[in-house]
Amino acid sequence: MPNELNHVIVHVKDRRETGEFLSWLMDTAAPLEWGRFTQITSSNGVGIDFIDDMVPTGDINRSHIAFLVTDEEFDAILGRIGERDVPFWADPMLKQPGEINHEYGGRGVYLKDPGGTCAVEFMTTPYGDEPSDRARA
Repeated sequence: MPNELNHVIVHVKDRRETGEFLSWLMDTAAPLEWGRFTQITSSNGVGIDFIDDMVPTGDINRSHIAFLVTDEEFDAILGRIGERDVPFWADPMLKQPGEINHEYGGRGVYLKDPGGTCAVEFMTTPYGDEPSDRARA
């Protein structure tokens, strides 16, 4: 059997708030409550389990979740971001507010979950074989 990613656990300040936020952004099914976890599932079946009770608040590591989406999905996500005035950036260092990027011939955007502990990326084109100029800097 090939290795297949099944799920990942992401520590956040409020698991339910983050799960609801991402399911709203992606227009997917409501998150599931799974014991101490709130879970959303990607279209390729990977579970993203949010947890908020295992690590003291000050010790939450900064996570990053990236989703490959279609152009139509990207446009819809940008529309939902605009509906609630969710801050977004073109870069992972959050230095280009209110912009999207055009890396590898596609489009990309970064934002944070409501608790500010998880960076979320949406991109229309996967990364190429070589890092972009931005990644080399």
